[in-house]
Amino acid sequence: MEITKHLLLNLSLLIVLLFFTQLVIERQASEKNRNGLQILYFILSILICFIFSIETSDGIRFDLRQVPMILGSLYTGQGFLLAGVTIIMRGFMGINDGFWTSAGVFTVLAFLLTWMHSWFSSLSLNQRVGVSILVTVITSMVLMQLIGIITEPITHPEAWISFLVIPAITSGLISYSIETIRQSLLIRQKLAKADKIEAVSHLSAAISHEIRNPLTTVKGFLQLLGEQSYPEEKKKEFIQIAVSELDRAEEVINDYLTFARPAFEKVEEIDVEKELNHVLNVLKPLANLNDIKINRKYTPGLIISGDRSKFQQGFINLIKNGFEAMPDGGELTVQTFLTGHTAHILISDNGIGMTEEQINRLGEPYYTTKGQQGTGLGMMVTFSIIRAMRGKVEIKSQPGKGTTFHMKFSNQTEK
Repeated sequence: MEITKHLLLNLSLLIVLLFFTQLVIERQASEKNRNGLQILYFILSILICFIFSIETSDGIRFDLRQVPMILGSLYTGQGFLLAGVTIIMRGFMGINDGFWTSAGVFTVLAFLLTWMHSWFSSLSLNQRVGVSILVTVITSMVLMQLIGIITEPITHPEAWISFLVIPAITSGLISYSIETIRQSLLIRQKLAKADKIEAVSHLSAAISHEIRNPLTTVKGFLQLLGEQSYPEEKKKEFIQIAVSELDRAEEVINDYLTFARPAFEKVEEIDVEKELNHVLNVLKPLANLNDIKINRKYTPGLIISGDRSKFQQGFINLIKNGFEAMPDGGELTVQTFLTGHTAHILISDNGIGMTEEQINRLGEPYYTTKGQQGTGLGMMVTFSIIRAMRGKVEIKSQPGKGTTFHMKFSNQTEK
């Protein structure tokens, strides 16, 4: 039973190593890196098989070295590399008849499996697993026959059963695991691509809808101006409405471009207190109109890096949303402080608040909590600007109690 135990130990170690290799491969975005790690797995597997091989009383060594060599050659096409590793490792155990037997068998295998690689890759999943098992069984039988010729015929039933059955099982398990891993990776890539396409389609639909509405209005007024004779006063009114609609369309396009290209052309030091006061002054008429009181709690001299105009744009969107969340009036608090090298900006309101689901979807290009009055582009742009400034956003909200947006900007300083 000693041979069986050691071969099963080989099997277990190869499966465990495959599991850890897969964890590393999943983190690799590059196809080249994934292929390199797969080749490394097979090389390490050959090394493990030699380390945990068992030598019988007549000097014959049993292990599963042929399994990683065969599978590695079939899946990666690196038959000569893996055969070279196998032969070198066998050489460390002594140059004898067993060495020359292994060298001959694995050299022939390298030629055969390298030639089979392209054909093997074109097979279906089940066919590849079947071919892997078949080649392993044939190789094991050839090795056993050659050992019998060089030394003496092996008559022990355990040796034959173990050396034929266990390698076949190992080859099948590893081959099936590799195929499952490949299929899983392929499915994840397709899902990621589908998500991107869906996001683009939703974004396109939202933008085209928001641009079509003002363009339809402009087209209508231009047709009216062309078909009937209106007083100059009326014509001016039509033109003014048409221009304001075109301005709205331009604003939607600018929001989209800000999201698509969040990188800043000009990076400068931003005085947080000064810029937030500027934003609040711009929005002060809207606050007065909605009976909203603004509280300011600043840490003086707080400086962050970024684009000043984009900073203003992002916080105008954010604070304006806070105003709109308090249709019956309320209080909005703007607070800043510094902890270590992290600058904090908090925007809090006591408005209608949001549910957990609304918070999770906030910032999606086609999602808005304002019904027909919003496009969802404003928050999308704000989040994009904050990310480009190495910032993070945390949102806390309760329906009926209000919302707090907590922005954190890392590696910032204080004057």
